[in-house]
This record gives sequence, C-alpha cells and structure tokens, in this order.
Amino acid sequence: MPKRDHSNRDSHARKALLCAVTGFFWFAQYIYIPFLTPYLFTLSMTGTVVGLIVGAYGVTQLVLRIPLGITVDVVRNHKLFIVIGTFLAGTSSLGMIISPSPVLLFIANALSGAASSTWISFTVLYASYYEKSEGTKAIGIINVFTNAGRFAAFIAGGLLFERIGIRGLFVVSFVSGIIGSIVALCIKREQEAARINISMRGLVRVVKERRLLFFSVMCAFTYLVTFGTVYSFTTSTAKNLGATGPELALFAVLFSAAAMMGSYFVGTKIANRVGEAYVLMLAFLLLGMYCVGIAFCHSVFPFFPLQAMVGLANGVLVSSLMANAIRYVDKDRKSTAMGFYQSVYCFGITLGPVLMGFLIDHISTRASFTAMALIPLACAGVICPVYKSNVLGRGEDHSHGLG
Repeated sequence: MPKRDHSNRDSHARKALLCAVTGFFWFAQYIYIPFLTPYLFTLSMTGTVVGLIVGAYGVTQLVLRIPLGITVDVVRNHKLFIVIGTFLAGTSSLGMIISPSPVLLFIANALSGAASSTWISFTVLYASYYEKSEGTKAIGIINVFTNAGRFAAFIAGGLLFERIGIRGLFVVSFVSGIIGSIVALCIKREQEAARINISMRGLVRVVKERRLLFFSVMCAFTYLVTFGTVYSFTTSTAKNLGATGPELALFAVLFSAAAMMGSYFVGTKIANRVGEAYVLMLAFLLLGMYCVGIAFCHSVFPFFPLQAMVGLANGVLVSSLMANAIRYVDKDRKSTAMGFYQSVYCFGITLGPVLMGFLIDHISTRASFTAMALIPLACAGVICPVYKSNVLGRGEDHSHGLG
C-alpha cells in the first residue's frame, strides 16, 4: 500500500508539473494576441499584410509538425522538445520588440509558430500519464490548462496594456517563456522503449488512417475560422466600433474561460451520453453562429456573449477532434500521427488570417465574416452523415448517440 501511494503521488506530481509548464508556455504565446492585429493596423499595413504576419504563426508549423513528430518518435525524448519549445515561445517575442518592420514581425511570429510545433510532445507525454481508455479525458485536461494559460495571459494583458503598451507585453512574454523553460527542466524523462526505425511504409500507414485524415481536416477548418476571426480580425472589428484595450482583453478572457469549460466538458458523462457526433455538430453550429453574429454587430456589447459562445465551441472542437484523431493509432506512431494531425490543422492557422485579410480588403467586413460562417456550417452538416456511414471504422464508437 505505501508503494502504491508513493506511485500515485509521483503520478500526480508529473501531471501537475507538465500542466504548470503548459500554462507558462501558452501565457508567453498569447499575452499580446488581443492587441496584435490592432497594433499592426496602426503601422499603416493593409489587411492582406496583417493577415500574412498573423498567418506566419502557422507557416513554420506547416513545415515542422510532421518532421518533428517523426523526430520525436525516433528520439523518444519529449522533455527536450518541451524545454526548447517553451524557450522559443519567450524568445520569439524579442523579435517583435526589435523593429516594427513587416518582415521582422513575420519572422518573429513564424518563430512563435516553431515553438508551438513542439506542442506534439506536450500532448503525447501528458496522455502517456493515463490509461489508453482515458485518452479523451487526458486531452481534455491538458487543454484546460492550455486555456488556463491563455486566460491568465489575457487578464494580465488587459491589466498591463494601458500601462506598458504592447511592447511591454512582448517583454512579459519573454520572461514567461524563460521561466517556463527553466521549470520544464524538472520534468522527468520517461523510460521509453528502445528507439524505433521509421519506415516509409509505416509513415504511409499512419497518414492513410481515415479517422486521422477526417478529424485533421475538420480541425483545419476549425482553426481557419478561429484564426481568421477570434485571434485576428474580431479585435480590429471591435476596435473600429469603439472597443477599449481592457474590453479587447475581456473579450479574450471570456473566450478562454468558455474554452476551458468546453475542453472539460468533452470528458464528462454528459458529453458521452449525448454522443460525440452530436457534440461536434452543435459546436460547429455555434462557431458558424458566432461569425454571423459578429458580422451584424453594430456596437461592442454583443461581442461579450459571442466571445463566450465561440470559446465554448472552440474548447469542445479542439479537444474532441484531437482525441478522436489519434485514439486508435499505435503507441509507437503516436507522435508521428500527432505531427500529421497538427500539420494539417496548421493550414487553417495559416490560411485563415490571410483569407480574412484578403476578403476585408476586397469586400466589406460584414460580408467577410458571413462568408467565414459557411465553413463551420458545412462541417456541421457533414458530421452526422459521416458517423452514420461508419466510413471511419470502429463503428461501435462512432455510432454512439446516433441511434
């Protein structure tokens, strides 16, 4: 019994430590996000250029996610990549302080994307602390702390922005990243099996998994919409309607708080009873309704409930799609599969702001948000038919909740 108690305490300590590092990591990445797009517009940039700079965050992830996933599977050292990623999350902010040049801002945000590429190791390592049957629960919990880090970042950003400006927030981001990387040094390296050899046949087998492909594409559409709206042009739209710095921060706080609830919800008995297909469908519907709501806002006030609504939808989608994508992938290929999954959704992170910026430059803001709403509404229409058809395999799980 004492040995079991010691084991339980050690398990809880490992989980708590990784959750703490996760908080520092995302705090560094997001403290300045609510103010970045309005700041870029003050530099007399067009919507397209702003979209390219914001989209740079996804460019390096597109390039790095799959190679990094393969490398992690070979090296078998998640701690190393977590330390590097958290360090890069902080140092990327230094580039934004150096100069307001569009090129340097693009490079700095691309470096931030390189940091986020290491998220593969965070998720795979944390999931390894749980039984396979608790995979969805594990992903839900780590995403709660992801959103907790963002939540704290948005609160701190709102309190500090009026005093120190966005350049001061870049400095705070740097400090958070450095602290997080130091804490990450305390993570215990897992005793993994011997290193494996990655064959081309094995890689093809991973990327041909139908459920991995489907959920990866669904997540790409999710991020395309959220990065084209919530993380970029929603704030500039609100600013044009008279939103203040603290109000922009509060929008982000509401989004993160609701996202935490959404991430937690996917692992509950209620979500299981409703069925994952219906949960996903409803979340996509909420995402579409958000875009339409923002399109027809004439004042700042409606942004508050809309941000909470889209946060809930985002928390559900990100956690559920990720857990479902890699649920049945062999342990030895998990990092490669996660790398593929995250690389695919980076198309959305990259293209969302660019597409939205282009649309805003060429049509009205209202029409741009309305056009974005069509994407999640189409996804909502696809979910249930795909589940009912059982094209994803493992029908005993997919048909749940569809009668």
